[in-house]
Amino acid sequence: MVKVLKAKLVKLKMNKAPGVDLVRTRMLIEFADEISYIIAELFNKSLCSGDVPQDWKLTNVTLIFKKGKKSSSANYRPVSLTVNLCKVFASLVRDKMIEHLERFTLIPSMVLLKTNLI
Repeated sequence: MVKVLKAKLVKLKMNKAPGVDLVRTRMLIEFADEISYIIAELFNKSLCSGDVPQDWKLTNVTLIFKKGKKSSSANYRPVSLTVNLCKVFASLVRDKMIEHLERFTLIPSMVLLKTNLI
């Protein structure tokens, strides 16, 4: 899991805003070698206990201007800024679920493609 986690960390986009923990993707990318093992342990503990850190359950919602008059609230869309490690964790879980579904042909590949899961 450590290798896969490290690969996910180094593929993060540099310009993503941090969540409530204020950990920037730049830090996760630059220190991927040093932190992958510790983060893998955290992910495994979360899987075993069925619980995630409290910060992962929180989000900062910010409004992004779309177009038109800035004075109209209809011209803004909400964006949720979640913890980057939570996104990586969810991505790893999704990948494993898809791998399991494909291996045992529980869902045809076409369904997975149509739902953008692969």
